[in-house]
Amino acid sequence: MAFFIPGMYTALWAGFVPYLKAKLTIGEDVLGSMILLLGLGSCLAMAIAGKLVESWGCKNTVFLGSVIGMASLAGVTMGTTIMSTTVALFFFGLGLGISSSSANLQAVLTEKVSKKRLMGAFHGGWSLGGFFGAGVLVVLLKVLGLPVEESIWGLLILLVIAMAIISRFMLPFGTDPTAKSDRKSKNPLSFHKIAIIFGLLSFVSYLAEGAVGDWSALYLFEDKNIIIEEAVMGVMFFNAAMTIGRLLGNRMGQHMSSKTVVVGGYLLGALAMGFIVLLPGYASMYMYLFLGIVLSMVVPNLFSAMGEQRMVPMAQAIATSTLLGYAGILMGPALIGYIAHASSLMVAFIFIAVLLGLSGFVGKYAYSLMESSKDESEV
Repeated sequence: MAFFIPGMYTALWAGFVPYLKAKLTIGEDVLGSMILLLGLGSCLAMAIAGKLVESWGCKNTVFLGSVIGMASLAGVTMGTTIMSTTVALFFFGLGLGISSSSANLQAVLTEKVSKKRLMGAFHGGWSLGGFFGAGVLVVLLKVLGLPVEESIWGLLILLVIAMAIISRFMLPFGTDPTAKSDRKSKNPLSFHKIAIIFGLLSFVSYLAEGAVGDWSALYLFEDKNIIIEEAVMGVMFFNAAMTIGRLLGNRMGQHMSSKTVVVGGYLLGALAMGFIVLLPGYASMYMYLFLGIVLSMVVPNLFSAMGEQRMVPMAQAIATSTLLGYAGILMGPALIGYIAHASSLMVAFIFIAVLLGLSGFVGKYAYSLMESSKDESEV
């Protein structure tokens, strides 16, 4: 639920974007600048979330971030000027960043305490939350014909109550209780080699996910000559495969190591992107199912690895990885747009395939660093 609820109210924000644009009578350029402040708030929050969790524990930090995020989203729907709405968006990003990063920390700690592979299902909860949030909003607006602001307020009130109940059962602590020594981070982020490498791997994963979500329908329409009403099915296939893969991925993780899942996921992802570029028409579109499945467990395993490594404090490592990963979400679609503008979407998708392939080899190196560090600590 710590993942499901933020996923759901993030979907409410996504559904409100067209209404916000019309309400404030602004263009895409102004709207993009406003959303940039949302991303800035999230990045700032992710940089400090680790310290907050260490000081206040998971349950308090997740709840605080969720309340800030949902209250600010209500403020966004009530905004009547660009300035007031932008300020509300900044705090919405701040709350979303705190809740997301602290939820990831809680997920890693839950895995360590329970000694079970659970991260895939946790991240699948976010995907399910996004699905339900969008679905419920469609029913309220299109089927029942309710006003958009009142619909979002009602859902946010229910979600705040749900989070207040659920947070009571979250972890009260914010550091690893199984660690031999209580290593608290002096700084919110880490610039250690292992944290940066895993952060960059997260960046590539989120970049690929964001680019596929934003550009695939247009790519299938323009490059593969699939009618626009059906081109969106590629994105639907990808998201559905990602959700199913994450919900079922924990069982797969019982039979394969985290290193195998990450390295294999990147290399197979590069292969899938290559097929998407090379195959014609509908064959290309169906390859999004393959792409979603092979990439689905990469990010969850990266976060699990950040909890397993012993070179830097866990909170620092996860905060760094989350921050760089979120930067990939923000920058990915724009970067692909720049490449496509300079050349073509096909070249942009080839660029993603190359990045995924290189990440497979970088991931192999990162896990070798972890393994050597463990050997040294045991000695």
